Amino acid sequence: MGIDYSIPCRRLLTEVAASRVTVRLVDESGFPELVTEQCAAGVPSMRTASRINPADFPTYRHLVETGELLVQSDTRTDPIRPPRSLIDELRVYAQILAPIRHRGEVVGTLSVHFQDHPRQFSDADVAAVRGCRDHIESTLAR
Repeated sequence: MGIDYSIPCRRLLTEVAASRVTVRLVDESGFPELVTEQCAAGVPSMRTASRINPADFPTYRHLVETGELLVQSDTRTDPIRPPRSLIDELRVYAQILAPIRHRGEVVGTLSVHFQDHPRQFSDADVAAVRGCRDHIESTLAR
């Protein structure tokens, strides 16, 4: 799965005015490895934060169990808790997460982060995330 997703992620970053867009895909061991990250100017890379296994957290489990997008207008108060480091170190206060599927299984995630403030998402924001996710899934199907 060595496809470069930087162009669609950069496009999504701009389209929804996000702080960061990431793609994680599971490696041979099942670990959701960060394979693409696009950040707005001045936004720190996730690679600078504490290394965690996203699969250990309720947000990732929600994606796997439901197969649905997770839209969090305020990560600090949402009942489906993201990793503490996401809030404390990276100051992600809003996010949209989308499961990436291949052959009927969740094989990764598309994450769209918004730093320093909560955000109410529009239908257009959610549609843009779905469109990027669908593009990524179509490249996996080839």
